Amino acid sequence: MTLADLVAGAAERWGGRVFVTDDGGRAWTFAETAARARCVAGALAARGVGAGDRVALMAHNSAEFVAAWLGTTLAGAAVVPISTVSAPPEVAARTAQARCKLIVDDATASALVRGAPLSSLPPIADDAVAQILFTSGTTGVAKAAAVSHASLVTHTRNVARTVGLGVDDVVLGALPLTHSFGCRMVMLLALATGARIVLMRRFDAARALALLDAEGVTFWPAVPTMLAAVSARAQSDGPPPRALRWVLSAGAPLADALCRRAEARLGCEVRQGYGLTEASFSTIDAPPAPRAIGSVGRPVAGVEVRIGADGEVEVRGPHRMLGYLDDAGATAAVVDAGGWLRTGDVGRLDADGRLWIVDRTKDLIIRGGNNVYPSEIEAVLAAHPAVAEVAVVGRPDDYFGEEVVAVVVRRPGHTVDAGELADFARARVAATKVPREVAFVDALPLGPSNKVLKRELRAMLADGRLPTTKASR
Repeated sequence: MTLADLVAGAAERWGGRVFVTDDGGRAWTFAETAARARCVAGALAARGVGAGDRVALMAHNSAEFVAAWLGTTLAGAAVVPISTVSAPPEVAARTAQARCKLIVDDATASALVRGAPLSSLPPIADDAVAQILFTSGTTGVAKAAAVSHASLVTHTRNVARTVGLGVDDVVLGALPLTHSFGCRMVMLLALATGARIVLMRRFDAARALALLDAEGVTFWPAVPTMLAAVSARAQSDGPPPRALRWVLSAGAPLADALCRRAEARLGCEVRQGYGLTEASFSTIDAPPAPRAIGSVGRPVAGVEVRIGADGEVEVRGPHRMLGYLDDAGATAAVVDAGGWLRTGDVGRLDADGRLWIVDRTKDLIIRGGNNVYPSEIEAVLAAHPAVAEVAVVGRPDDYFGEEVVAVVVRRPGHTVDAGELADFARARVAATKVPREVAFVDALPLGPSNKVLKRELRAMLADGRLPTTKASR
């Protein structure tokens, strides 16, 4: 199966039902969305985009985004989603690495949906690349995970079986569709189940609460930061949403206390799921199974989960990437001959088959559902003329899950403050990656091999031995 089959099947089964509404006042049916996706495919073909090409999609949530994403795959090209908050150097690096033929922003997407429909779709193999998602290791070198049509379609249908969505469901699309979480659990999941999606151009807590109630939303995929924001309005904004059945939280650790606050505000259960760029959702704690707060649930249909060496979580199934684009060595380092993917996370499986994430083997920081790779930020800050050495670590944060902290050794004879360093980083990386706190030290703690002891830095932050200065936001 390919995404063309998924689009055609949805249009045939639910053609006259509304599929997507957005902040621009659009309300497109499944049939209209499919037709506009073919218009995008036709417009791309007219621009010379076809099978095997890559198209960067850097736009906000909208009905036109949905048509542009689907239309790109109908044309035989692969979608390369790029966050709208990405800094220009990031955009340039990612589009160059993926060898993108075109960058589609909001204005371009609006133009593409007005193109002439592609009369005959090109043949597409189910193992052809449909999407390229960027991730990064602790080395800071960006890697591009290639995902096939078969992976997206098969796993979406398996997730649908797991979460039990149907034609009477309404899904709030507050997550950016440029993120794998939003793409899979909002757009594609609804396309496979006949549910309606309500898209927000960007998240706002008050607006989200209003939409949850006014639109009769039944299912909300969210990151913990969103739940913290709506929970903060618990005292002033009235009763819980009238139709919300449950919330799926993923993308960052969810503190038990925040889970309970969110449930009190929203009037429904908040459950967790677990996945990663290379393997999307592996587990979901979906109703009606009994819930265990803190667990990320049982394996999604078709997915296998095991605990490998040193407690590392390993997964296998149709949700797994084909591999890292043009990097067989990096792929072999995480995927074994049997198809098992090493996640880099430490976890345990309980007697009921639930997965519990215990720790991360990498230094990855997850701030508000966004991945922040310390070495990338360290490389940026090290370029500042006043910085001699720098280490970036995460500090636990009630709101964002984790906060980004830079620990800096100044060059002799140079001065720089936290705000200057934040501004320096902000010009070079996405705003979500900019350190919000900076600690200035005379030397970084080193181990026997002269590697920086980041665990020690995190301990020093936790017990107050490492004072920090807030950077301007």
